[in-house]
Amino acid sequence: MPKLKLQQEVLDLLGSMDLLPFNTAQIKVTSAYKSGQNHWLQLNSLDVARPAIVASTIHTLKSSYDDVARCLILVPDSEIADHYLELFNQLGKHTDLRVWTAYQGPKILDQKENIYFGADVVIATPKRLNELLNIEGFNSAAVQTLVLDSANQLLKVGAISFTQRISDSIPNKQKVSISIIGGKGVDVYMDKFAYPFTSETFE
Repeated sequence: MPKLKLQQEVLDLLGSMDLLPFNTAQIKVTSAYKSGQNHWLQLNSLDVARPAIVASTIHTLKSSYDDVARCLILVPDSEIADHYLELFNQLGKHTDLRVWTAYQGPKILDQKENIYFGADVVIATPKRLNELLNIEGFNSAAVQTLVLDSANQLLKVGAISFTQRISDSIPNKQKVSISIIGGKGVDVYMDKFAYPFTSETFE
């Protein structure tokens, strides 16, 4: 199995959380993210992909820089957003990366203020991020990587227009989509917003 090339601090924390060794799909998620290229990764379970995405983000960003987000992770609901935040807090405790969530429930002006005063990573539902865009509460200019978690859900009726608007605001930047195997609509999205891209499936 290929060696997992991540910061030693991240590897140590992954080990302390019993998240190592990574399986083949997790190693591919890590290499796909670090490549800077567009990828669509289809998996039986998306749970295994999330530690790999967080570890790769921390490895790539390393420390806080400027005040605008460099990584945006779109998720279908608050539960997944909070899970990502917990993973960032656990695996990034040796860094000063600023990670914020944005979803319906908490006051939008509080979320705007948090993000405005400095964010390296934002984890958001498409609808709330669009609301933040409408009130100039999110600057997408510095985003280098857009991750679509549960991409098939983010491209359903009711969410697809929000996801597409966000993607339009981040042209020519890396896009990594993870979905269940055969995720409906993801191929069309990737053709439109992330061409060319690599597609791989992990049973």
